[in-house]
Amino acid sequence: MKLISKNKIFLMLGLALSSAQANATVIGGETAQNLDAISFTESYADGLGRYTVTNELENSLLVGFGVTNIDTTAAIHTQLPDNNYYDSVGGSGLVGENSFYYEAYTINAENWATHVLYIEESNSDNDGGGFYNPAEYTAQDLYGDIDSFFTNGENTLNWYSANDGALWGGNTWDGFVFYGAQPASSLYGILSSQGQSAPTVFANGITPTSVTTTPDATNVPAPGALALLAIGILGTVLRRRKQ
Repeated sequence: MKLISKNKIFLMLGLALSSAQANATVIGGETAQNLDAISFTESYADGLGRYTVTNELENSLLVGFGVTNIDTTAAIHTQLPDNNYYDSVGGSGLVGENSFYYEAYTINAENWATHVLYIEESNSDNDGGGFYNPAEYTAQDLYGDIDSFFTNGENTLNWYSANDGALWGGNTWDGFVFYGAQPASSLYGILSSQGQSAPTVFANGITPTSVTTTPDATNVPAPGALALLAIGILGTVLRRRKQ
């Protein structure tokens, strides 16, 4: 995973886009600066949701991001040589020369304060003379109390962490998926400089540029609707017989 140095964590820029989500607490107490850093679309069909994510920030790495939702489960879709997909908690992608591997985590009330989403990177300037104990940050550390973070009934953060490569600036990938409900959601992301020469950017509360939903193919009319349909058909048959 491409990680971030401790010195840079506290140099975060500060300007948050407005969104339906509550303002999140960020490391060091500073607000996030989005800088049009990430854009994404959300699609849903037959029980499977998909985030198509673009890293818009030049010379950066998308080291992790999460999208809010309701009672969903995060996963990764990886394309096989035969153009089929398999999904799992982790998967790889390739865009041009940019290869990457992400792992998917479902963050909710059970692991909000315990599951590590972000780890700072050691370097020669702060390795403590040969020993380095990197700081680890949970959703509680990054975004504050869960009760003040989620709004509109949302209770899940579908989180995707880069591990062994990350999505470069200017690249797009659609392998981030989820199972469950289908509301539009907000994205929270962490981007680092490829050369670690710029501050870490925390992008909060980004809404999708488009949302496409297709009803489940298994959906059937409710019993009441079926009864009304049967009555209508019966009435038509009776009228024809009388004629």
